[in-house]
Amino acid sequence: MTKPGPHPQEAQILALIDKGLNNTAIAELLYCGPRAVRKVRLDHNRPPAPRSAWRHAHPKERQIRQLLADDHTDAEISRRTGADVSTIADRRRMLGLGRAPMPKAKARPHPREAEILAALKAGGPDSSNTAIARKLGVDKHAVGRIRRAHDLPNTYERQRAEQPSVEDRWRAHTRQVDGGHLEWTGPRASGSGTPILRVLGSWYSAAGIAFRIRTGRDPKGHVRAECDVRHCVAPACVEDEPGRQGLRLQLRRLQGLPDPPTGTCPNGHDLAVDGRLDAKLSHYCEGCKRAKKRARSTT
Repeated sequence: MTKPGPHPQEAQILALIDKGLNNTAIAELLYCGPRAVRKVRLDHNRPPAPRSAWRHAHPKERQIRQLLADDHTDAEISRRTGADVSTIADRRRMLGLGRAPMPKAKARPHPREAEILAALKAGGPDSSNTAIARKLGVDKHAVGRIRRAHDLPNTYERQRAEQPSVEDRWRAHTRQVDGGHLEWTGPRASGSGTPILRVLGSWYSAAGIAFRIRTGRDPKGHVRAECDVRHCVAPACVEDEPGRQGLRLQLRRLQGLPDPPTGTCPNGHDLAVDGRLDAKLSHYCEGCKRAKKRARSTT
């Protein structure tokens, strides 16, 4: 029995083996049997190809990998590169990127968008989403989407923008008196008579507003007038807790009195935190004062 000769495509098979293709891929390219490719590989002592190198790299392999890393859909990558969707899916699995993102559906314009937009831009008291939806017979949520898409303020935002500022409201409730002081003519808290101001459902301290006008920052602690006029709201007369304690410490030093004690009080409160000076420049512990107030409320 004669020994069979070499395969007619042996040279081509060897060239593809050297490129790293496996037997199945070579058989598909040369239209021969995988067993014939395997025999040529064994006859010439060629090692088996790695499983990850069983096909040629795509001409746009780098672009495909970059688009996959940017989280594009397989259909979008196929449209940009011309690669088959199955090829892109194989690269996605090989890179461990998980499932392809779902394409986002494009929002269709509302059939009456022009009318809704005209009503929104017209403004007026009946320009709320509910009023426009009732007038045109559309869904109020659709009106809201069109409003957001065109950055048009809603009724509350427009009314809020048209409202006077807190500072302007504060000025409308003040009256100049002798000595540069300001008297509060607006509402007051019941019992204490503290000047207060209500703006868009929120309550503000009139002295706190005066403090922000003078300093440009929010106060710390209670804000009170340090002048002789009770409940004065002049910006130059009000101080918050740190400013008030600083002024009283300076007055105490000007009178030749020693600085307040440091350390802890007899009840263990830190005087650096709870130490205070009253209007008579006498030192006291705020922590002890709070404790006594709590004890009275529980009895």
